[in-house]
Amino acid sequence: MDQEYKALTSVFSAHNGYKSWATKRIVASRRLKYASLTASEKNLLPWMESHIDYLEHSIDLNSQFLQQIATTVAPIWGAESDPGVWAECSGQDLENVRSVLVQFAREWSSDGEQERDISFGRILRECESLFPDVEARQNVEVLVPGAGLGRLVIEFVKRGFRTQGNEFSYHMLTNSSFIINHSFCANNYVICPYVHRSTNVAKRSDQVRQIYVPDYNPGDISLINHDYPNIPVADLMSIVAGSFVDLYGPPNLERVSDVYTTDEQAQEFRVQNKGKFQVVATCFFLDTAANIIEYLQAIHHCLADDGYWINFGPLLWHHEDDETVTMFSRKDDDGEWKQVPTPARGLELSRDDLVDLVKDTGFEFTKHESGIEATYGGDPRSLGGFRYKSEFWVAKKKQV
Repeated sequence: MDQEYKALTSVFSAHNGYKSWATKRIVASRRLKYASLTASEKNLLPWMESHIDYLEHSIDLNSQFLQQIATTVAPIWGAESDPGVWAECSGQDLENVRSVLVQFAREWSSDGEQERDISFGRILRECESLFPDVEARQNVEVLVPGAGLGRLVIEFVKRGFRTQGNEFSYHMLTNSSFIINHSFCANNYVICPYVHRSTNVAKRSDQVRQIYVPDYNPGDISLINHDYPNIPVADLMSIVAGSFVDLYGPPNLERVSDVYTTDEQAQEFRVQNKGKFQVVATCFFLDTAANIIEYLQAIHHCLADDGYWINFGPLLWHHEDDETVTMFSRKDDDGEWKQVPTPARGLELSRDDLVDLVKDTGFEFTKHESGIEATYGGDPRSLGGFRYKSEFWVAKKKQV
């Protein structure tokens, strides 16, 4: 089976297998725990059995939504419609599906509205300020790397910007495809994204509460034509699948890896994207890099000389605990290609070092704020949760 096809269909298998996996993790363990209590202990928790039933019902609602996504998107993406021939999913695939449910709440529910305003909102307001002429925005090319489930892309298009989202993860790509293209009204689907969280819960009903997605119908972007009939809204949005560095980086990186290839289409796309975008908007994206230098070079390459790089996010370096070591090809000092062992971890920079690197890579800051408190995928009813002190900046290419 082709590796790409295997990777794609394992995502659909994870959607399909979510119910049995989640039931075993959440419901079965609680029923076993409850059964182990003495009669007197059970009398102290008379609500427990019914709560476990609610948890099971919540998992069932999630499963119905996820299975609908898999069966709808699979044939569109060129996969067989029969789940029996899909590749087997991994434990990580199932964990990713759990995370996607939270991502739906973050990007596409009213629960995530405040969280989005701190990050997406700050970026969007900056862009609106930089380009106040709404009708002229159709000529402003915006790139959103790490587009996730597509909400930031949609928000840019709603404001009249010609926007391209880029995403590497099949989990994000398939789910964004569904929510953007198969939502026919607001609050069309119901999920229970917090069913997997048992800590910092104020009321047990919070854990099983139902969230409706999407809170905004993506099809309503055409409403901008009411006031601006000359804006070709249908042509403003595109999504590109693949590695950000591979598709938007410079054509002459002296390294070939899983994120930067010699694929002919990728090479051609890199050339086409040189200086193409007036705005590159990165949100909770920079710290996903195994090599932050490659990210910065890619942003610099695809940004127009008069363009703006707008960034929001923390420095939770995703590969800090990744022990993976892969053999990549790299040119040595004599210009010869050689295989080099390359760890995923090892290039996690401090904030100050990153700021210096941004400047040394060819950018100048026009605005920079530090310490902005933000959450990511937080439950607004939770008694606690991780809060980031995030960076926000606007930078321009240095004129050579």
